[in-house]
Order: sequence, then C-alpha cells, then structure tokens
Amino acid sequence: MTTKKSRFAVLTVLLVLITGLIAASSTLHRKDDAARAAEFLKFDIPALAHGFQKSPHLPDGDLFLLPKPLTMAISDAPEGAEVFPVTLEKFGGDAEALGALPTTTPQGMAISTPNGKLRAIACAESIWDGNLLIASTPGSDGDKVRLFLEQLDGSEGPELATFTVRSSGIAVSELHPHLMMFVNNRKAMGPSTHEGDFVPFSRIAGESGYRTDLITLAWPMGMFSPLQGCFRVGVEILRSDNPGRTSVVITDIVVNRNPAPGDENNPGVGLLEGLTGGYPTGFPCKPECPFPGPPDPTIPNPDQTGGDDCNAICYRSPQYFLLNLDRLPKGTVLVGGANYNHPISTTDKKAMAMALRGGFTLLQKLNQEFVAAQLNVLNAGGDGSPKVFYAMEGKLSCYGLEFDPVTLSNGFEITPDTKLKDLYQQTKFCIYDNKVEDMPALTKIFDLLNGNHPLAFCNNKW
Repeated sequence: MTTKKSRFAVLTVLLVLITGLIAASSTLHRKDDAARAAEFLKFDIPALAHGFQKSPHLPDGDLFLLPKPLTMAISDAPEGAEVFPVTLEKFGGDAEALGALPTTTPQGMAISTPNGKLRAIACAESIWDGNLLIASTPGSDGDKVRLFLEQLDGSEGPELATFTVRSSGIAVSELHPHLMMFVNNRKAMGPSTHEGDFVPFSRIAGESGYRTDLITLAWPMGMFSPLQGCFRVGVEILRSDNPGRTSVVITDIVVNRNPAPGDENNPGVGLLEGLTGGYPTGFPCKPECPFPGPPDPTIPNPDQTGGDDCNAICYRSPQYFLLNLDRLPKGTVLVGGANYNHPISTTDKKAMAMALRGGFTLLQKLNQEFVAAQLNVLNAGGDGSPKVFYAMEGKLSCYGLEFDPVTLSNGFEITPDTKLKDLYQQTKFCIYDNKVEDMPALTKIFDLLNGNHPLAFCNNKW
C-alpha cells in the first residue's frame, strides 16, 4: 500500500513538472513571437492617389494624400543601420524643400557598415509612380541601391532599377525597360533618363553627405507590362567595403485605387494644383504582408472594392466585330505579321477585316481571336481603365473556361487559374518570336474566351 502511494506521489510530481514546462514553453514561445515582431525596423512612406477631377496640366488628375501610408519593414537590421526623419540636420532640408509634396512626412533609411546590406520590404500594393532621393557620404563609391518587386508569396518579382554610387553622383546601372525615369520632373514630362546615364549629386544632404535631385520612376499604364499588378515593393542598400554611408528617402508612392461608393465626396484638395472632387480609396490588392502585425481595419475588403479575382469584362466574338466594322472601338491592336508587328489603328478597316476573317495559316487563326480579344479590351475602356486593370488581374476561370493545362515552348504553363494579363502577354511573346508551335493552343483558349456568337451578347459569365 505504501509503495502504491509513493508511486502515485512521484507521478503527481512528474505531472506537475511537465505541466509547468509546457506552460513555460508556451510563454517563451509567445515572448519569442513578440521579440521577432520587435526585430522589424519600420518606416512609413506617404501614399498618394490620383483624384477624379482632371485639368489640362494634370490629365491623370491631381494627387491626394491617402490616410494610410505605405509601411516598409527591415528585418534583422545590421549594425550601422538607421531609419531617420527628413530634416535639415539629417538630409539637408525639410521634406518639401527636397521635392516632397506639402503635408507629407517621408522618412529615410541608411547604412554605414562596410559590406553591409539593408533590405526593406512593404506589404502588397499596386503602383502608379514612385519618387525617391539617394545620398552618400564621401568614400561610398561602389555602393548600390536596388529597387525591386516581390510576388505576394515572397518569390522573386521584376527588378526595377539598380543605382551605383560614384564619387559625385549615381550611375543608372539597370532600369526595367517598361519604366521611365525622370530627374527633378515629378510630372514625368519632357526628356527622360535612361540606363547607363549618370545622375549627379546636386545638393548638400546634412549628415547624409550629398544627394540627388528628386528621381521619379513612372510605371507603364499598358496592360501587357509585367509591372502591372499587386506586388510587395522592396528597396535594398548594398555597401561596398569602404567607409561611408548611403541613404535612400522615398518621398512618396503614387498608388492605384479602385473607386468605392462615396469616394466622389472625399474631402481635401489636391497637392499639385488644389483640385477637388474626391479620390478613389478602394484597395485593389489582397492585404498580404511579409512582416507581423494585426490586420488593418482601414483597408477595405478587396471583394468589395474591385480587387477580387473576378472582375471580368465582356467578351464578344470575331464574327460580331466583323459585322460591326464601322463601330469598332478606337485604339490600336497588334496584328501578327502586319506592320512589322507594330500596333495598327482600329480605323484601318481593311486591316481589321483581314484579321477578323482569319484564314488557313496558324498565324491567321491566332490573329482572328487575338484581335477580337484586344477589341474587347478597348470596348471596356482600354489601357489605363480601372475596369480593365482589375480584369487583367483576374483568372481565366472567371469566364467559366475549362481546358487542360498547356505548357508553351518557353516553359510557361497556362491553366484556368492563369491571370488574364499573362495570357495576353504570352500571346504577344508568341507573335514577336514567331513561336508557331504555340499558336494552336493560344488560339483555342481565346476562342473559348471570345465565343462564336455573332450578336452583341457577352460570352460566358462576366
């Protein structure tokens, strides 16, 4: 009896100890999570959106400061890394004096450790334009500033630009071919800067040494660009092995927003010309974020603001457009093999009729469907239209398309889950590179999309 009691006592003690260890482990795990969250060094970038009212000098509308900035985070910040406010002491002047817009309060990031790397990443966003300044202290030759995009799952996205620090400025080492770059020219008008050009340091930047004038990166508005869509925006500073300090200030990012009910009544005046008339606030992306933090209640559900996977447009058949040559939407379309593969105006009835009739060759059959698909996009508003922009982010399955996966000669796989913009992009590649072996599969998919009804009915669901 005594032995049984002793065993029971020992088991009770062991149970208490195990329970305590589990509780302690849980507490430590929660503390580790909190510590990891605290490891992120964050700074804010003013986010702007184009307003609804336009003027002759602002064909895209004035710029309005959105209530929520774009937050960037640096994980595992190395020694010598810093996030700083833009002030006279830190960067040679207040924000507006450096080219930032009134009422905005940008911040910068810097690193001074030789051979160090400082990398900041933002949550999901859809970009229109970006504006930044780069500064370095003497001795920072060879430092690099890299701008890039990440896919929402964390995989690599398009490279935007790389700048290399020289003794008196920065060299534009790499620039995405779809980007336009302007210096001291926020409205992106007039001559641009290109890959291989040199941008001098033109101003004293306080503790940051010397800085450039405002650099503007203008995003393409064409629906075929791989830069269109929702991405995580990143900036990276790579130090050389020399003493010195390199800094980046992103003064603001102009973002795409989808009109939401009541946006026309949003108060405030534009920061460029003082226009009124409201501005869109609908967040177009799913709120994917690479760093910890609670959900942001200020971000609307994308299902209600046009960011859902299904924002389809109306697709009609080649036969419909062939019967309505006098009423084709105005714009240009790509017709494979015609005009040296340069776009052709839809007012060229002869060229449109030949393309829409198709023919016996694989290219003629592809042209028939692809030209009709482009005309459907023009009917929906064309490049730059919010409706088209969000439709291009949607999947082919939004139109009820069902087909077996197709692997193109370049390795790209098209399935019902493929985005609409990727189907258009791959078709352009096929035409430019004359990939005859890919034409039948692409023709079949566009035939499913366009349908064959000669009347003005939208094919499939939209």
